[in-house]
Amino acid sequence: ATMASTAETVTLTPAEYKAFSDRAESAEKRLEALTKRIATAEKMMSSGGLKGNAAGTADPGVVKALETMKEVTIKGLGSLKKSLLKAQSHTKQLTEERDSLKSENSKLQYQILHLKRALDVADKKLNA
Repeated sequence: ATMASTAETVTLTPAEYKAFSDRAESAEKRLEALTKRIATAEKMMSSGGLKGNAAGTADPGVVKALETMKEVTIKGLGSLKKSLLKAQSHTKQLTEERDSLKSENSKLQYQILHLKRALDVADKKLNA
């Protein structure tokens, strides 16, 4: 399949398409795990459950880094999902176009066969 973007044209084989889809699924699973870890860290912060910190709160730098990582991951996944949907749409369009061209090709081959037969009959009549 060929996917056109504003900057370049990318060709995806079925294997590449599957690998792309698998990477997207893997990224979604990692995001889900990160979201759970952040939620757990936030619960621990609010309950004072982190050990080694007398105030009972997590390092704000770590929390900010986790939140930034979550935001970047979500944006990346959104972009990846858009690309995947575009590729799926384009693949569907190309499949439909291919099927249409196959059908047209079959019809033209049928017409050529009968035109050749008609020419043979006409040649035989001229030569007879």
